[in-house]
Amino acid sequence: MMIGRRFAGMVLICSLLLACVGGWHSSAKAASTVMRVYFYLNQNEVYVDNKPVMLDSPATIVEGKTYVPVKFLGDTFGFPVAYDAETNSTAFTVGTTDVVLDLTTKTALVSGLPQAMDPLFKIINGRTMAQLTWIMDQIGADYSYSSQLSRVEVVYYKDYNAELPTGENSKPIAKFTFGKKSYKMGEKIKYIDLSYDAEGEGIPYTSWKNKQDAFFEPGEHEISLQVTDANGNVSDWFTKSIFIENETLYEYVPFQMLYTNPQSYVKLTQEQIRQQLVDVPVTPVKVRQEEGRKLLVSNSPEEVLKYGILYADELDGKGRLYASHINKMQQDIKFAIVATNRGTKPVTITTTRQGEVYPSVYVNLIGHQASVDFLVGDVSKPEITIMPGQTSAYAALPVLKPGQGINLIYDIETSDELTFTFVAMNPNNSLDDIETYEKLEYNNHIRGTFPVSELYWTGDLSGISGVQKLTVGDGTNDVFVNGYDPFRQGFFQNYGNYGVKYNISLNNPGKKAIVLRARGGGFKGAFKINGEIVLAPVSGVISANDPVFMLGRTDGDEKVLNIEFTPPSGSSFPIDLIFYPLP
Repeated sequence: MMIGRRFAGMVLICSLLLACVGGWHSSAKAASTVMRVYFYLNQNEVYVDNKPVMLDSPATIVEGKTYVPVKFLGDTFGFPVAYDAETNSTAFTVGTTDVVLDLTTKTALVSGLPQAMDPLFKIINGRTMAQLTWIMDQIGADYSYSSQLSRVEVVYYKDYNAELPTGENSKPIAKFTFGKKSYKMGEKIKYIDLSYDAEGEGIPYTSWKNKQDAFFEPGEHEISLQVTDANGNVSDWFTKSIFIENETLYEYVPFQMLYTNPQSYVKLTQEQIRQQLVDVPVTPVKVRQEEGRKLLVSNSPEEVLKYGILYADELDGKGRLYASHINKMQQDIKFAIVATNRGTKPVTITTTRQGEVYPSVYVNLIGHQASVDFLVGDVSKPEITIMPGQTSAYAALPVLKPGQGINLIYDIETSDELTFTFVAMNPNNSLDDIETYEKLEYNNHIRGTFPVSELYWTGDLSGISGVQKLTVGDGTNDVFVNGYDPFRQGFFQNYGNYGVKYNISLNNPGKKAIVLRARGGGFKGAFKINGEIVLAPVSGVISANDPVFMLGRTDGDEKVLNIEFTPPSGSSFPIDLIFYPLP
């Protein structure tokens, strides 16, 4: 059954679908070129003219409306979508309608009129999504919903709205204004982009001169804008002056702390960082090392040069299995964690949390992704039972090619004692061949069994003024846990506390910016702040020479600031978590 396009947004409620009877709403004018696009609800696969295309976020239904990623719609239907990282905004022209989305404030300018993004646009799983029916109406496409196939079917007549005047294609027009006529020093400036293209081709590229989030010198300041349309036509420069009053709202550093977008770098020089963020007091916390879940760490030899047993130890009850290795051989490696039952009754293994990353040559990436998955806490591994005298693979990954590495973290519970063996196998061997493997020699890095896998830091920030910090991974302010390596028959420290989960609780945090300073070198990790995953950074690696990184802010109403963290494999330590008071 097909539903007319004016009702397609209501596809969520089947009863409404059954009540709306009708066919396609199509234009009266025939077109020479037709595009057909099929969106399957809650599936990443889309068909464009019968060719499959993968969405990075599936078409989905929210409150009876169908939403699809804006970028895909623009790429497919010919209206370029431009993202401006500086203002965290997205701009495009669909049909004759100019749209600017402010992703920070969740507001929109539609044909120059301000309004809330919702319901025309939503942020879903970090992707900017548009209401499909609204976009299709702007470009004059026809659409319907097939309840039997659970898909939205779009027919777009490419030439329908393409009746342009003959002659040379004109240049776009650059134009903008400010939210108000004057601002104080250190006051955030609102820019409103009013640029347009007479042919409705969209304006995917913008170029600014002297555009600042705020100015810190009084007087007039000129800002200029030039835009480029989808055909490469460049506008004339448009210049407008803004007046900055001789009155200060915020100094430079507080302004950056107040307005820098989360999960991005704070625009501070190394000198500003040194003067205001380095020699600051350490936040007083009580540290509790919780035992009860043994941590088995297999990280040496980190660079595997031959087949063999990397580590092994017994575990009974709660445990955490941690492995980080790189294939430095010229041959493939099959990495596995195997469990052996040397007892007289069946033993069950239950996985309660996991961070599992398939082989990759990017060391920072695999450590980062494993820590992300582990903090998220999803579990996909089924419960398994090991019979007496049996050896079974608890975890067996795809083959590691030369140069590839893995990072694995598993929280498990066993009903009785098992021996867990971390092994670098010849892919042609079976589990029975493990008995012939020798133990590989220790070669720096971390290996051993540690009684502590959870650290709890608690503090109270009420009444504490000024900038504070917590240092992770220095061995002094953050003491490394001790353990025993049965292969070396000695006690050793877990330098960096890899595999350990930090649970930081700070009461009465007030209104603060939380920023990260990488002190030891390249860092790529994740934090869970008040239940929300924060990537540091989203892409790339933070180095010791980079500015500090904005993790997030408290609004002053929280009773407790909770931070969860586990040191990512491949990253360097120490790091500082800096708490900067906000005005």
